[in-house]
Amino acid sequence: MAAPFVFSNLPVELVRDVFEHAARDDRATARTLTLVSSAVKQWTDPILYDTVVLSTARALKAFVAAITSKPASFARTRVRNLGIFTIGPMQSIDRVLAACAGVQSLACGFSLPAYIQVRGPDAPPRAHTLREQHLLGAACRDGWDAALVGPAVTHLRIHLAAFDSSRPGAPFAFANTPAGEAGWARLKALPALSHLAIVYRPSGSTPPTAIIPHLARLFPPPLPSLLSSSLLARGDGGACLPALQLVLIQVVGAKKDAAFAAETVKALNAAAEAAAGPALRVVAELAPSSAARQWEDSVRGGRGVWDEADAAVQRRLVAAK
Repeated sequence: MAAPFVFSNLPVELVRDVFEHAARDDRATARTLTLVSSAVKQWTDPILYDTVVLSTARALKAFVAAITSKPASFARTRVRNLGIFTIGPMQSIDRVLAACAGVQSLACGFSLPAYIQVRGPDAPPRAHTLREQHLLGAACRDGWDAALVGPAVTHLRIHLAAFDSSRPGAPFAFANTPAGEAGWARLKALPALSHLAIVYRPSGSTPPTAIIPHLARLFPPPLPSLLSSSLLARGDGGACLPALQLVLIQVVGAKKDAAFAAETVKALNAAAEAAAGPALRVVAELAPSSAARQWEDSVRGGRGVWDEADAAVQRRLVAAK
């Protein structure tokens, strides 16, 4: 005689709660539960696909195959957080981004110029629901374009290729940037941006704190009247972002440079507090060992990327009153 099913006498709603809790607690368990029955698969599939991380070409191809067998609306409505950390195939990446058009948080670890070659230079972002975007590693290595950031993005993290105090107007490696165009001004394409994180590796040729005044100019002035004509004449005021509330500098340093990175963080924070005004909203911290892992942890319910910096800004603003 077959053993009775342990949940046979429980209400279906309670059984569903048990399975969904188990699926949320462990992804391996979630994958196993999809094999129990069609009903359990319907309960656990949305949890399994809520956050999708594709770190290899094999995982990318497997995900394309998985969503191809589902209704067109499945990936669009189920995938809320998407991380792509493999360099290709680029056509598969394009298919995933097209299918997951309802994603809210997107982390990119693939070459954006190569992606532009696949889609075309004038193709707009596909995820109009996108609120958070991270351009990590290879995404910024060969240049990037602000047009590839979702128009409604409020939280953006990018890698700063270099900051040279002799050419402070061109701090980013933008793709297809006309000669002489101010790099900061390219951020004006992101009017909803409230939180900007910059992964920054300081060099010995430029004082790390030289970046603080340029970051402070990204913030809107307290009142329109405070935007002086001299500021506009220099072109600095034209780069300000109307919704910006925080700039987080994540300082990168190898193990052998750990002391230098820690001192850089202290110097940046001290310079921001000494400058006061909008610079109080510039906060530095040590970069995580893996920005991709930090993103994944945050979207799975862990500490948010900007949480500690937001708290630091609030403390500074209270102390400044």
